[in-house]
Amino acid sequence: MLGKLITSCIVGFAALSAVAADESSTFTYAGDVLQYWGKGKAEIYDVAMRIEDPALVGKKITGIRALIHAYEGIESTSLWLSKELTLEKEGSVKVTVPDTYSAEVTPEKIPLPGVDDYSIGQLSVSLDTPYVLTEEGIYVGYSLTVPVAEKGSSLTATQQYPVLVSPSDNPLSLYIRASKDFLKWLPYNEKLGVAAAIYVTLEGEFSEYSVGIKQLNSTYASVDKKFTMRAAVNNMGKKDVSSIGYTYSVGGKTFERTLEFSDPIVPDLVNSTIVDLPIDALPELGDFNIDLTIDKVNGMDNFCSQSSASAYVHVLPYLPVHRPMLEEFTGTWCGWCIRGYVALESLNEEFGDNIVLAAYHDGDPMQADDFPLDPVYLGFPSAILDRGPSEDPYHGTGSNGFGMRKEVEASIAAMVPADIQLEAVWSDTDRTRISVKSTVTFFEDKEDAGYKVGYVLLNNGLTGTDAGWFQSNYFPKYALQYIGTELEYLTKWTSIVPNLVFNDVVVDAAGVKGVDGSVPSDINFNMPYEYDFSFDIAGNRVIQDKDKLYVAAFILNPDGTILNSNKTRVVSGDAVESVGSDLVEESAEYYSLSGARVASPQQGVYVKVSKMSDGSVRTGKVSVLR
Repeated sequence: MLGKLITSCIVGFAALSAVAADESSTFTYAGDVLQYWGKGKAEIYDVAMRIEDPALVGKKITGIRALIHAYEGIESTSLWLSKELTLEKEGSVKVTVPDTYSAEVTPEKIPLPGVDDYSIGQLSVSLDTPYVLTEEGIYVGYSLTVPVAEKGSSLTATQQYPVLVSPSDNPLSLYIRASKDFLKWLPYNEKLGVAAAIYVTLEGEFSEYSVGIKQLNSTYASVDKKFTMRAAVNNMGKKDVSSIGYTYSVGGKTFERTLEFSDPIVPDLVNSTIVDLPIDALPELGDFNIDLTIDKVNGMDNFCSQSSASAYVHVLPYLPVHRPMLEEFTGTWCGWCIRGYVALESLNEEFGDNIVLAAYHDGDPMQADDFPLDPVYLGFPSAILDRGPSEDPYHGTGSNGFGMRKEVEASIAAMVPADIQLEAVWSDTDRTRISVKSTVTFFEDKEDAGYKVGYVLLNNGLTGTDAGWFQSNYFPKYALQYIGTELEYLTKWTSIVPNLVFNDVVVDAAGVKGVDGSVPSDINFNMPYEYDFSFDIAGNRVIQDKDKLYVAAFILNPDGTILNSNKTRVVSGDAVESVGSDLVEESAEYYSLSGARVASPQQGVYVKVSKMSDGSVRTGKVSVLR
């Protein structure tokens, strides 16, 4: 269980990663919001974090502090350092045996700043002999025992939830072992999304100007276009950083650049700042290694030993748009599925054509004849983003908040080495058959690639007046659990919600698993591959408005995940031609079938990449006659 203690004044007694001017600093993954956690029973708790940063090698640990929920009613409290997390049997139980340092400490009661009449516990120790950090890193932790309650009594709230933590996404920030619940040490940050409230005093020489590169991400760029490389940097110096000077080498040439920050980067030993570093255009297609070093900080020499990094840039004829595909599994009979309904409506409103949404209904009037996956296995509601693991359509992989929005946003920002374009037209006057043409382009050469293209037909604006169309809603029954949350408004809706309009409903899933032969086995760089597919909807009982039909197409990886996707409205053939006639080709580039750009194409077959007046990109094979 996680419970929250809100405090904005915790800095008053727990300095947060700030580098002090006296060559001493506090290292912690914790922030200024505390939460309590525990298993609600009597047992031994061991809690740790890990320090593993090359830039801190040589610094000395001189003190350790831990904040805990309980300050009385606990036993065997200790602080320790250990290179490994080792358990040994002691009597009938296993205990953690630190291999580097351990000290028994008595909890002291301290007030929680900003919260009236609330106190917490603190464990604190100063090391007689400082520990020097090495490249192998160190675990810093504490242990405490919650004893069995006396007969006729029960554990207090602080005994039930004795561990204090703080929101964090750093994987090194929390390791837990509980003698009755976790029989071995577990990395637990990913599960809880929090850090241990442990604070380490470091001493050593801290330069005024010291900026390190924690990570430099490889990226994609368009040929002859300037681009940026994203880096995670840490200000490990003693002064705010308002600018950095960096050099980078690519293709045997070295360049110098300066980047100014509108908001200075404050000193912080733990948390990184994401910066986008401008890089000059590259004139050739291909993969290029970039070696980058931050040389200057505020115009002065940078004294960080971790100031260099390398990454690749993949230079392409153009940057494909990445549209993630989110598939939801739902039904009007499912009372929790209403949160999936509001999730898809919200995602559609925010991301529009930059996302492909598909709702598979089961057990209600919107169920397509071919339900593609086992709904019992998936559960209701559930969703899969780009055919990844099953997750909640609203919360995503988390347990609260609109987590799916963040996942979709991150997926859109991720570049993929493939593009998919799509056309869908009525192929008969009665509008019973739909002809689809997909064009996929890969920016790689690969043999036995194993890609396929899949297709589904979507209908917007579905609604009905029979009971089967009414959406069940469980939220009013659990109103107290949702007070103050993003979904509280659903508790004010009726338990049966009529008159909803359903969009992105899958009405034909014939091509949902991909079509064999839709992509050649061997693919070539920048070569467009077309494939024709069709839907026969003559007997379809779900479709309501043929003017609101859309086709979604997606590239399936060999492992079944989705690489990229797109969607288009079904129109008449004349409509496609009229749309095309309004567009103007603003520029065009030609590439040989081997992928080399050709300035002046001679007689032969080439791949033409046209940039249109609406910002879209069209590719196709053309023959040049001279």
